[in-house]
Amino acid sequence: MKESYREAFSEISDIFKLMPTVMLDKIPSRFKQIIEQEKSTTYSARIQEPLEECVLKEETIIILALIYRDFLCDKTESEQLKLRDARKIREAEDELREKYNPDDIFKNKRTSKSNVNNTENYTTNLPATIKQEPLYKKILSIIKKFLHFT
Repeated sequence: MKESYREAFSEISDIFKLMPTVMLDKIPSRFKQIIEQEKSTTYSARIQEPLEECVLKEETIIILALIYRDFLCDKTESEQLKLRDARKIREAEDELREKYNPDDIFKNKRTSKSNVNNTENYTTNLPATIKQEPLYKKILSIIKKFLHFT
């Protein structure tokens, strides 16, 4: 497991110590055991009240949101949060699909091939011309170099 998650578990463990027992009882004991077992032994979280003023790791905030959604809120709010999360994930996936769509990549290759057939683009994109030496001059220059004539 990543060390950042272990540190987040340490912060969550300290937050559990500050929670009222009524709220803490809603969280399954198996989940609390996993948090305690997997937390970092070297990281010391500085969690104190009020929590709004504490600087928490991003992973801690995400895990706390999941704990709230799955264990602490009522069923209707939980369903609304799940729908909102699913919508946000779908929007993020759509953005990535638009950005890295394989169909668009192939379309771009097709359009670039059609641009080569266009004479305007073809002439402007030509490489610089290189003057070719006749074969006999190349052979003579090699012989001169071999015989050390320069």
